[in-house]
Amino acid sequence: MKDTKWLISLLLILACVTPSYALVVRSGDEVEVAEDEVIDDDLIVFAQTIDINGAVSGDVYAFAQSVTVSGEIGGSLFSGAATITVDAKKVKTVWAAAGKVNICGDVENNVILVGGSLFICEDTRIGKDLRAYGGKFTVEGEIDGTIEGGVGSFVMAGRSGHIIINADETTIRSGARISGDLIVRSAEEPTIEEGATITGETTVERPDERKAAPFFFALAPMVAFFITFVKIVMFIAKIIVGILLIAIFKPCVRRIMDTFIHKPWHSLGWGFLGLIVIPVAAVILFATMIGYPIAIFGVYIYTILFYLSSIFVGLVIGEKVIQLFKKEGEISLYLSFIVGLIVLVVLGLIPVLGFIIKIFILLFGAGMLLLGGWNLIKDMRQKKLI
Repeated sequence: MKDTKWLISLLLILACVTPSYALVVRSGDEVEVAEDEVIDDDLIVFAQTIDINGAVSGDVYAFAQSVTVSGEIGGSLFSGAATITVDAKKVKTVWAAAGKVNICGDVENNVILVGGSLFICEDTRIGKDLRAYGGKFTVEGEIDGTIEGGVGSFVMAGRSGHIIINADETTIRSGARISGDLIVRSAEEPTIEEGATITGETTVERPDERKAAPFFFALAPMVAFFITFVKIVMFIAKIIVGILLIAIFKPCVRRIMDTFIHKPWHSLGWGFLGLIVIPVAAVILFATMIGYPIAIFGVYIYTILFYLSSIFVGLVIGEKVIQLFKKEGEISLYLSFIVGLIVLVVLGLIPVLGFIIKIFILLFGAGMLLLGGWNLIKDMRQKKLI
């Protein structure tokens, strides 16, 4: 049964780390994917200026001052910048937040936009729905699905299905074609120019007439985008911290790992004790002026335990998984860390069980750090290093 669990974990790892579904991270002042370049992975980019002219088979996460996409993206685009221009030959879904967003290419599925100025070009075709939240919103292209959103100014000059829009000002140009209902939620009457075609009903809902929609629905795309961005940044940061720990403190990392391997239940006990005693002690010390600095230090230690616990548990799990197939020879801590971290991410996605696993990771990881750190301090004192 134990080996079966490890085998299942390994299969999940292989599904995540197969070369065609790996992860490429790039950063710098200017990052460009050349026109003849093909990235057969997901791509994460942090820069001042990003130009994607080539092909990316997976998803693209682009965060910069300026983002321009004119190549092919096999997956979805998630981007945050001051200015975003998407003229992609191929992309599944676009999530974009910026001061100015221009969508000028074809999008297979949905487009979700947040920003000051949002523009859908004339030659654009969106296969499903378009949602926009911001200042000025102009649509000149073709949207197969529904247009929804909340903006200051809305101008419709293209083609679409139903339109449900919250806007201070709404203008339907003469060339617009709406194959469905037009629902405008505003205190002002929409301007519908002669020649515009609306096959369904046109309804204007005044603020005092329409149902009060919860405010969080309008913020939902922004919140989802922000959460995704934070998760990506935290994951990358954890990888960097883990690699640095191994590179700088490899003997100490190895010693702490051995503490957990040889004394797992001691680690669990220390973790449980530490995660309860430290915050209680900190609260008590905060109540006294003399103990205030010690309380600050305790909170600092508590935060470190929270952050590093998954890194060290991932190291141990990754090493155990690799040992199933590599019976002899030294196992790289870097490889163990990457494999273990992927296993933890995958297991964390499982409903209910994932939450329980995260609790045990925190307990075992914190205990491993406390017990291992205490043993290291004792050894250093015996050698008169401290």
